[in-house]
Amino acid sequence: MSDFQILLVQTLLLAEVAAAVIGVIKFKKFRNTHWKWFIYFLLFIACTELFSYFVLCNYIKVRTYFYDFFVIPMEFLFLFWLYSYKSLGKKKLFWISAVIYILSLFPYFTFGKFTLINSLNYIVGTFLLSIMIILEYDKQIKSDAILKFKENMMFYINAAVGIFFVGTLPFFAFHSLIWKDAMIWNNYYIFFMLTNILMYTLFSIALLWGKPNTY
Repeated sequence: MSDFQILLVQTLLLAEVAAAVIGVIKFKKFRNTHWKWFIYFLLFIACTELFSYFVLCNYIKVRTYFYDFFVIPMEFLFLFWLYSYKSLGKKKLFWISAVIYILSLFPYFTFGKFTLINSLNYIVGTFLLSIMIILEYDKQIKSDAILKFKENMMFYINAAVGIFFVGTLPFFAFHSLIWKDAMIWNNYYIFFMLTNILMYTLFSIALLWGKPNTY
């Protein structure tokens, strides 16, 4: 890694921890709503990232499994729940999406380590999440929530999740091809890190400016 990429890794870790800390500070405002689980989610991310950075740094293979089969699935499942179950009120969409996503993990155990299979669950998860992002934007546009976007928690969440997951999908979907070209891989990795930092920055803004009962 270049010095700039190392700086981005450290900045991302700081952004993740900062979002969790802000969540703890603002917990009283959200404790009687489902948004308290969003704060728990941020704490989960901060703890897993700190664990990965300081403990798993010398265990690359273990860290890969840690993310592929624990951290990333938990992220997707939580976001499915936040979008479909709570914001959109579509419980069936949550359960269908959760089942499809979990099933997308199984080919790894059937076919073994293969690039396409390793990327499959991320592609499936992002595709399902993209549907929810579109539905959320449609919901906001058709309601008065868009007029109060500064107070709207889901406005920030939707923007953050859309920019990161949809924007960085090619990084995972075409990882094996991108990896072959050092310049493309380095540039896309920088984009990946910057959008990740932006996502957690928007999460922090949502907690600072958002109101728990504004959807």
